[in-house]
Amino acid sequence: MSSTPTVYFIGDSTMADYDPAVYPNQRGWGQMFRNFLVGDMNFVNAARNGRSTRSFYTGSDSLWAGVRTKLKASDYVFIQFAHNDEKLNGLSDPAITGGIATAPWSDYQGYLRKYVNETRNLGATPILVTPIVRCYFACDTITLTGRHNLGADDSTLNYVRAMKAVARQMRVPVIDHTALTRKLAESYGATNAYSTIYVTTDQTHLNPVGATLYAQLAVQEMLKQNILSANLNASPNLIITPSAIDFGNSYISAYSSSKLSISGLSLTPTVGNVTVTSPEGFQVGLTFTGTFSDNVQIPYSGGNLTATDVYVHFQPTLPKSYNDSLAISYGNTITKKISIKGIGLSMSNGVGMSVNFPLTANATPTVTGPVISLDESWVGMYVKNYATIATWPAGITGVAAQRNSISASANNVVDTWPAGEIDINTSRYIQFAVKPNTSTNLTIDSIGFYAGAAGGSGLKYRVIYSKNVDFSNAVVLEDKTTNVSNTMVAISYKPIVQVADKECFYLRLYPWYNGTATSKYLCLSSLTIKGRVSSINAEALSLTGAENCQIYPNPTNGFFHIRTQSSKNDLEILNISGELIRKIRINGDLQSVNISDFSKGVYLLKMVNNKTSDTRLLIKN
Repeated sequence: MSSTPTVYFIGDSTMADYDPAVYPNQRGWGQMFRNFLVGDMNFVNAARNGRSTRSFYTGSDSLWAGVRTKLKASDYVFIQFAHNDEKLNGLSDPAITGGIATAPWSDYQGYLRKYVNETRNLGATPILVTPIVRCYFACDTITLTGRHNLGADDSTLNYVRAMKAVARQMRVPVIDHTALTRKLAESYGATNAYSTIYVTTDQTHLNPVGATLYAQLAVQEMLKQNILSANLNASPNLIITPSAIDFGNSYISAYSSSKLSISGLSLTPTVGNVTVTSPEGFQVGLTFTGTFSDNVQIPYSGGNLTATDVYVHFQPTLPKSYNDSLAISYGNTITKKISIKGIGLSMSNGVGMSVNFPLTANATPTVTGPVISLDESWVGMYVKNYATIATWPAGITGVAAQRNSISASANNVVDTWPAGEIDINTSRYIQFAVKPNTSTNLTIDSIGFYAGAAGGSGLKYRVIYSKNVDFSNAVVLEDKTTNVSNTMVAISYKPIVQVADKECFYLRLYPWYNGTATSKYLCLSSLTIKGRVSSINAEALSLTGAENCQIYPNPTNGFFHIRTQSSKNDLEILNISGELIRKIRINGDLQSVNISDFSKGVYLLKMVNNKTSDTRLLIKN
């Protein structure tokens, strides 16, 4: 195990990481914290949207267990929660219902103590961090609620005071981020604080500038308390987010796009250019639709560079892994390298597949190709009915949609959305899933559906996928925070997701509402998942429907062997378009077939006799 210490952040959406391609104007302060680290120190931001002290600890995605199992004696765990613990205005939502909310002086403190004790038991160091303020102003002052005190007095429902009490009782260092961020926000005033620090869609989450400012406040306080002082620089020259880009899979001759945000402070020389240089397989540009090349230059003056977006294209030319770095430099010195990687895939491999859930009168899917579809499922949700929606994209009229509503829980009645939700509830979602057949791999490259809100415009939802049943390592496709009542819109994504044999692709929609409401529905129609079945994970290919025939090795470089118990078989070799390339009479026992003259790719093998036929895939390397 590495002796290099690791800093772990655990917390909620105000601390979490965000993909700039999905959230161009939102960051967590933990995401920006990376820019202030120096020296030999690892950093893992495990904070996640919608989590409370309870749900981070007990959730099915095992977030705390994932951190705890990796902790070693030299590590640090920074613990910030409260925003989602407050969802029931200071009451606890029982864990048996999958609840998130905790009461400040009971469950909230109890889970904080669990994190502290379990971190210490492994020899690591816990640090408590009070939550950042919400941008709730009364005149020039952040309100009590904005400071996480939900009561009329200073103690009964005060989450900050409850955390400080745990810190005092257990002798844990505490960063009073609430006081620090309150002072800064109030110095800006209500209007400027909102426009400079927070996103435009709510008064809780941070834009890139605000996340950087709040991260800097935490760093300055850590230095005052001599916490990680050898590994922190409160005034970095270049501030870059994200710290790494992983494009995942992309087809050859196509491209995937992402972006960086770069800003600079106290640069020397005071006038010049920041240069971003890309490696093989990647190109950079300053506008999404403009010119892309191997490098771009961003002019600055006065020693400062205002936050500037740099767009990055992954353009693989070969079916291989690309793993390198973007170099960011100024003053003829490379100052930072950003890890960048992706995998090039050939578009020619595989057999097409699709799964369509009509969602106009039922959820029964239509499956095309060698894949398996799982039934649509609901957690904390149910199908209210199927009904016609008034407004659709041009050319679509009179179509019904599946209307989904919130189901009853311990704290709300059926069809009633609770107050105080600014983010997802991980115990409320609609799920679709597909998986490959045994001994095959699946590449998903297209997802499309119609979605909308009925009954009101305050409905919001997030679209996320994962290949894990506990929804760990999930990927956000979209945060749909603007919806027009009784209006359906076309939604589409082009991810390249490889799903191996024995894996499954799960797609979830997590809805919430912007306040207490009844009879508000998430409407869905015609959800389609497409892709290609592209390989076989077996050394031997069994065509059991054709007289117990076996074909091996698979994949093959040129020759494959075929063994059958019958001499009355024809082996047809077809390309992926179904065109017959070669037909061979199989005479029984062991026989070798030479396809060394075939191009690399995936072929269909069809064994035919007078009783039946069977078709499988063969890969030629």
